[in-house]
Amino acid sequence: MRRIWVAGLALLTLSGCSKSTDDGPVGEVVSAQAADGYKGTLISDPPVPRPALVLPDTEGRLYDLQADADGVTALFFGYTQCPDVCPTTMADLASAKRELSVAQQERVTVVFVTEDPAVDTPDVLREWLDRFDQDFVGLVGGDDRTPQVLDELHLPRTERHVDPPGEAPHAHGGIEHSGVVYLFGPDDRATVLHSGGTTVTQYASDIRRLLSDG
Repeated sequence: MRRIWVAGLALLTLSGCSKSTDDGPVGEVVSAQAADGYKGTLISDPPVPRPALVLPDTEGRLYDLQADADGVTALFFGYTQCPDVCPTTMADLASAKRELSVAQQERVTVVFVTEDPAVDTPDVLREWLDRFDQDFVGLVGGDDRTPQVLDELHLPRTERHVDPPGEAPHAHGGIEHSGVVYLFGPDDRATVLHSGGTTVTQYASDIRRLLSDG
């Protein structure tokens, strides 16, 4: 198997711009073509584990990302007023989940962390996620709650555009955030990431692979 080392993951970019991050080595990255059938990028030696992320969910309960590690967890950071990447990604993950068997679906958790808590109240976040899948987990992050986790995942920190006084939030801009989806396999034995342009079929294929390898 051909393996390549990278000094950080240059493919991890802020959505809607060309800025990238280079925060140091992220394990060993195996090319998608040589990753035993994975469509995304397999990270190994060691795989990147689920981060120690504990945030309130849309019901006000604390959700521990590490508490349920016997299935596949898809993790994405964004905000509900995102015009493109966020709704597209959630729609694709919802469609990919529906391509799985019922038994497989029960072992898949999609977690969306909002980086815009001032606008994305729990009710707003829940209503938005329900458009895609009522089982999607919505967590309220942003502010000082997620930068350390983003650093651990070698993702760029969220950048906020400041709205002029008196303007509605995001009237003249939005929030730049990572467009990466992390797929954590059972017990974190394998981690696969997708940076953009991933099809529904590719998401479904990698989720099945992670479940079977777990």
